[in-house]
Amino acid sequence: MEYVSYIRTSTRTQNNGLEAQQNVIDNYIGSYGGEVVATYVEQVSGAKNERVELNKALTHCKRTGATLLVAKLDRVSRRVSFIASLMESNVNLKVCELPNSDAFQLHIYAALAEQERKLISKRTKQALEVLKSKGVKLGSPLNEGRAIAAKDFATTIKPHVEQLKKSGITSWNAMAKALNDMGICSARGGEWSQKTLQRCMGYVDAV
Repeated sequence: MEYVSYIRTSTRTQNNGLEAQQNVIDNYIGSYGGEVVATYVEQVSGAKNERVELNKALTHCKRTGATLLVAKLDRVSRRVSFIASLMESNVNLKVCELPNSDAFQLHIYAALAEQERKLISKRTKQALEVLKSKGVKLGSPLNEGRAIAAKDFATTIKPHVEQLKKSGITSWNAMAKALNDMGICSARGGEWSQKTLQRCMGYVDAV
């Protein structure tokens, strides 16, 4: 089996994320066999469908018949419509952390992840609207309104953190990775890091 691997982080500061994904891919090849014939790396938001390196990877797959290999499903896209269109193309997709999933199951995972992100976004927007209706001035990262909004968002993340702890995942770094694997975005729509998760949870008891 020949693979074309695709590795992506949301920002250029997440080089450790690139290395982590490469390790996941290497472990997959070590366990299931096959050969990575090319690797394409990109540092851009998953919300953007137009990505130069991903397009190169897809073109490579179509030209050679190789399978696109990614560490996690959301490395390809955070939009279920994009995942669906990919699956309808002539490119086979394999996700290292979901090694036994077929195309139908991957579509379901993508749909669930997108729905969760929409619900979080909706709750955050509703909280901001309530604050605005009360005359709270928003915009400054230091004002009380922003702090309250941050707390409201943190309360939506707290149940996931508590569940992870119950399952035995207790370190901040491991929990941040698990949230990313689940497709749950940070308040700014990006990936979680140990630092951003700690900061977020700090708002639970604040204000």
